[in-house]
Amino acid sequence: MTEEATDAPAASEEAPAPVEEKATDTSLEKKFRTIPGEEILRHTRPSFMAFAGYYVLAMVMMALHWLFHNDNLAGLLTSEDSSGFAKLLFTFLANDVTFMGIMLALTWFNRMLNLNTSNRWLTFWLLLASIAPLLVVLDNSLTAIVGDGYPSLGSDGGLLPEYNHLIAGAIFSGMLVVLTAYYQRSFHYAVTSDAVIFDHRFLLVRGHRRILFEKISEVGVERSMLGTILGFATISLLTDSGIGLAQETRGVAAAAPAPDVVQSNEDDTNAEKAGKGVIRRLFGLLTYQRTVTTTSPDPKICFFNVRGWQDTEELLNELHMRHSQSSQLSELKAALTQD
Repeated sequence: MTEEATDAPAASEEAPAPVEEKATDTSLEKKFRTIPGEEILRHTRPSFMAFAGYYVLAMVMMALHWLFHNDNLAGLLTSEDSSGFAKLLFTFLANDVTFMGIMLALTWFNRMLNLNTSNRWLTFWLLLASIAPLLVVLDNSLTAIVGDGYPSLGSDGGLLPEYNHLIAGAIFSGMLVVLTAYYQRSFHYAVTSDAVIFDHRFLLVRGHRRILFEKISEVGVERSMLGTILGFATISLLTDSGIGLAQETRGVAAAAPAPDVVQSNEDDTNAEKAGKGVIRRLFGLLTYQRTVTTTSPDPKICFFNVRGWQDTEELLNELHMRHSQSSQLSELKAALTQD
């Protein structure tokens, strides 16, 4: 579900024409900071399912909290039919240290995969959910050290209540869903008669970018598998200054030094030197890294997973062609010819 509309409703079915709506136009013009005489032709937001990866992470987080909830894990692994290995696995899993390790690993992998879920606020939220049990442990430790002088609000005499994985999972996952819905609404895109405007307002973060049509060099469309099924796509705008492009590094750490054990020594025989040379080449092949330039699917600088993308793309191409140098030269040539 998205908000997508022209600046005014159609005047007739045969020939759509803009009709002024003072309240709506005024609010949009103020939000997108249009200049006098500039007309907003189309405005849209990302689709409701544009950030489906965030909802998947919320479900994974809830599943991990449910798994580490003692009653559920005990029922799965310590039944009468369970083997000794299953009971040993329960003993290993049923502790906060293992839970924090798995959650921190999930946070690290999500950050390193460089997906649209690898932004800062989501990483911070996953990190907070990962160390939440540690905060309770520190609270209990302060209670034991300070004693009666420490505020007592929790059941164990500390400031924080006893950590319950099921309740904590519901809170962290539920808040992530709410924040994701708000994050999706924080992006607003507009196509005007003079430029393309990207507006972003999330919590205390504000972003506003205006790209003139004559600066645009290419309009590209990319559809994911989910976007093809649900009917949304990402429209990227590339400029000569590099907006819309990103450099992505692929491979293991670049220029990683070979281990000392494969370095050649003066006392090595020819066979040993040849063997170490092969190992060094193999190690260099495994640690090879390359940097490629790709289109950046950053929601701040593209029409990220929007519905009605065909109409938006057609409008962008039409305005891009109208403002291009070749079109302006053709109009100048036609004017001179008529004179």
